[in-house]
Amino acid sequence: MKTLHNVRKPSLALSLVPFLFLIVFMLTGVIVLEVEPHVPLIAASIVTAFIGKYLGHSWEDMEKAMIESNAMVMQANFIILIVGCLIGTWIAGGIVPGLIYYGLDLFTPSMFLLLLPVMCSVISVSTGSAWTTAGTLGTAAMGIGAGLGIPPAIIAGAVVTGASFGDKLSPLSDSTNLAAAVTGTNLFDHVKHMLYTTIPSFTISIILYGLIGMKYRGQAVDATQINAIMEVLDSTFWITPLILIAPLFVVLMVVLKVPAIPGMMGGTAVGIVFSLLQGHSIADTLQYLFYGFEITTGNQMVDNLLNRGGLVSMLEVTALVICALCFGGLIKQIGCVDTILNAILKRFKSRGSIILSNIVACIAMNFMAADQYMAIVIPGQMYKQVYEKLNLHSKNLSRVLEDAGTLTSGLVPWSTCGAVYHATLGVSAFQYGMFHFLGLINPIISAIYGYTGIALAKLKEDEPIKDYIEDIGGEGETKVDS
Repeated sequence: MKTLHNVRKPSLALSLVPFLFLIVFMLTGVIVLEVEPHVPLIAASIVTAFIGKYLGHSWEDMEKAMIESNAMVMQANFIILIVGCLIGTWIAGGIVPGLIYYGLDLFTPSMFLLLLPVMCSVISVSTGSAWTTAGTLGTAAMGIGAGLGIPPAIIAGAVVTGASFGDKLSPLSDSTNLAAAVTGTNLFDHVKHMLYTTIPSFTISIILYGLIGMKYRGQAVDATQINAIMEVLDSTFWITPLILIAPLFVVLMVVLKVPAIPGMMGGTAVGIVFSLLQGHSIADTLQYLFYGFEITTGNQMVDNLLNRGGLVSMLEVTALVICALCFGGLIKQIGCVDTILNAILKRFKSRGSIILSNIVACIAMNFMAADQYMAIVIPGQMYKQVYEKLNLHSKNLSRVLEDAGTLTSGLVPWSTCGAVYHATLGVSAFQYGMFHFLGLINPIISAIYGYTGIALAKLKEDEPIKDYIEDIGGEGETKVDS
């Protein structure tokens, strides 16, 4: 093993090389070759390891950094696996189908554009999946909106806004769990803290859709697709208001501040009970826990919506988290993160400008790496210590990662989210982007909070939140002054 004095700090240009390779590998692999992002991440990690050896780092130290980086999110990986089990039982138990059924029942023609993002948010919160929401209700909404004469770009923007809402706030969402894990934040604390920026942003978005939709009110609409979905759900499941017990149980866990793992296990237990009440056997219910729910109803939209969940469905996500954090651990170990961060903080020293640079970094990573997971993991690791030095709680950072990372992914046409929305809705992000109001408004509100100090939580209650960084140490030390 090499001694410390043989290890060199990377220059700013060399520090950017791993990111450049990541961008090239991601764009080539994910967009051109249409493969999963795991292998491009591993390839970028290999390049980073070679740079680390060039700088004098031993393989043992780099390997230890990758392991320690992943150790921080072991709890989150457990939660993600439990969430897969929960989704399988909640679908089998009629909980998710019931929430969708009651949501669609509110879908009145006269309020189409106003209610569309709300209904999409109900489904995305219930399922934890923005893509599933877009592929089911979103697809139906495109046909209904066309009958009303509403431009496809506006409809798609409303769908993506509603779908992104749940992808950001649902405890069942992988991006929600990932943001909490990367920053070391309690899952439920993370969800609650996001309400401060998300609810105002979503409210403004709804108002804007309502104003745009006023010119289309009163027109006739063919709700055949919506009625068909509701009929299949009603004939396949026992739809009862009792299913509200399950989401209310999860809300209660949040209020009582129950740790995420026992809280999610409790929610899964409720799902098991409802699955048995739906008439499924114990053996089938246990299969749903592991493999997810499967059904063939004859309605492709319903099948796409309900055939999901299970522990197995989350293995791909946990593998991606492992690969991403191996890359993140490497770039931090060899000094790339410190070098880049010091270069940023030499220009952005106030609390507001630092948070703004964090927001810009998340958005830039979405455009460069074409994946929202990267927009969460990399900026999350870069800024974690800076928030601590500013006496800002980690839930401020996790919120920013979602405000700017999760929500803006759908604005990038070549990102994974942009590609899925284009495929399911038939409209490119180049077109619907200006109507994805939540993705446009939320980062702005997040930046305003950073400058004004609104809804910023302290790390240490007995100390004030720092207003600016006074100086940057030459060896990556950050000096902070209040």
